[in-house]
Amino acid sequence: MHQAVVADHALTEAPGAERLAAGRSASRLGAEHVVFGIVLAILVVLVVPPILMLVRSSLVVGERVGREGVLSLGAYATILSSPSLPSLIGGTLTFAIGSTLAGLVLGGSLAWCTERTNAPFKQLVYAATFVSFAVPGILRTIGWILILGPRTGAVNQLFRAIFRTDAVLLDVFSMPAMILVEGIVWIPVVFLMMSASFRSMDPALEEAAFVSGAGIWPTLRRITAQLALPAVLSVVVLTFIRSVQAFEVPLLLGVPAKIYVLMTEVYLNVQGQPVPDYSYSSAYGVLLLAFLTVCIYLYSRATRHAARYATITGKGFRPRLTDLGRGRYLAGAFILAAVSLQFLPVAYIVFASFLPSFGSRGSLWEQLTLNNYAIVFRNSAILLSVQNSLAIGVISATTVVLITALAAWVMVRTRIRSRAVLDQVASLPLVIPGVVLGVAILTLYLRSPLPIYGSIWILVVAYATSYLPYAIRYAHPALLQIHPELEESAQLGGANWGHVFGRIVIPLLLPAMFAGWIFVFLISLRELAVAALISTPKSPVIATMMLELWQNGNVNQVSAFGALVALLSIVLAVVTYRFSRRWGLRA
Repeated sequence: MHQAVVADHALTEAPGAERLAAGRSASRLGAEHVVFGIVLAILVVLVVPPILMLVRSSLVVGERVGREGVLSLGAYATILSSPSLPSLIGGTLTFAIGSTLAGLVLGGSLAWCTERTNAPFKQLVYAATFVSFAVPGILRTIGWILILGPRTGAVNQLFRAIFRTDAVLLDVFSMPAMILVEGIVWIPVVFLMMSASFRSMDPALEEAAFVSGAGIWPTLRRITAQLALPAVLSVVVLTFIRSVQAFEVPLLLGVPAKIYVLMTEVYLNVQGQPVPDYSYSSAYGVLLLAFLTVCIYLYSRATRHAARYATITGKGFRPRLTDLGRGRYLAGAFILAAVSLQFLPVAYIVFASFLPSFGSRGSLWEQLTLNNYAIVFRNSAILLSVQNSLAIGVISATTVVLITALAAWVMVRTRIRSRAVLDQVASLPLVIPGVVLGVAILTLYLRSPLPIYGSIWILVVAYATSYLPYAIRYAHPALLQIHPELEESAQLGGANWGHVFGRIVIPLLLPAMFAGWIFVFLISLRELAVAALISTPKSPVIATMMLELWQNGNVNQVSAFGALVALLSIVLAVVTYRFSRRWGLRA
């Protein structure tokens, strides 16, 4: 009798339980669509209007503030018919291809020595690579000018003193030097991309080649290089794209030598005119976007069959190192040289910051002074640039990390058919060069009713737009590693979406979010290309202040300021590196 009552009670309660579960499921689906709509709207507002304004500005010739322009293809016709266009394209391709090859050879060799050989000093590479990302690009470029300048550069002065000649060993204001400096910049990026491939490569095929009598170099060329082909393609295409987008090296080394690339042409078209006509800069930007989009498409086509190169299987994969014999010391010397190249320009800037005037002669110890640092701390514009950079970095990093955490949750946890659009929209800024994005943001907010032009908020918007692709690469894989059963258990217990996301998802994502936050914050401190056109005297940032000091000839002030910025950046990078090792994070 009791069992019958219990069974009858269960039957009467079952529909209510089903309705409750159905109600919770409907509530979850509603929350998913609301979050998807909000995130998509934010991403579209950040990314799409600048691109549309760039296209519009390229089609309107003669437009000024307070004056209407004329709808025309004149800007494109002028650019395509310009007699300087072939040399401009040739210079850009030469610089980008040369830098890509230099970075590939140096960074790829460093990755192979570190991951596949028994060379010494390997642990030094990881820390140095991580820290080098924090050093502003303009600071390193200025350091190379102080080292390789044709007249006052330390290397050329030493060369002339030793050989008693007026010749120049290496002129930094030349295309070969530009390629070398930019190639050195890409060593850490290439190293990180190639090291992952070398680390996961099954050495069985290499060992078979050694057993058959092949030496190290034939094996490296015929087997290792072939297995690493997908990673090489990734490195080549991505490094080429970023070299086309490079700004600091072409601006500081190329323009004085009258070597122009597309990035400096866009910049000079705006900065070189009292009343700029944005149609030409915008047209250059649109053509660049089209070209880089084609590069991305070709890259995706080239790597779509990458699975044929897979060598990690369930058949007892055991990575082994190649014994170089006595050659391991030569490989160790190469590792030390590659690491030194990353920090040599920064070290020389620190040295120059203690001199009363760059290139002065006399007893070194009698000349050392702290006066340059005193001038820096008394300069209100420099202090304002640091304050602005810290504020912009904190706000933009926090904004981007929160947006991408929500976007990653929608992409991983929901079944909304169009959820992949979030990743596509967030990744669009990858193909927008920093200077081009600066032109787009500038033309957009000059005509926008939002009164943010001339303030730090326009820089926050620009940085947040530019760094979306980087932050989402932290959040997405981290969320894939978190099993959804924790969220499902909380929902069955009656928790709504807000409680689940805030109390379960965010705490579990926090290490990855922190790593992404620090990365965005660090690159915001070093950003010049985006800020070069939209920063004003009322809203200077660190990179634009360095550029202004350098262009005004204040070498010692920029050295002292750069030394302080490098110290701050390196300290933050070391703290982040130790945190990442403790929590197992990988950038």
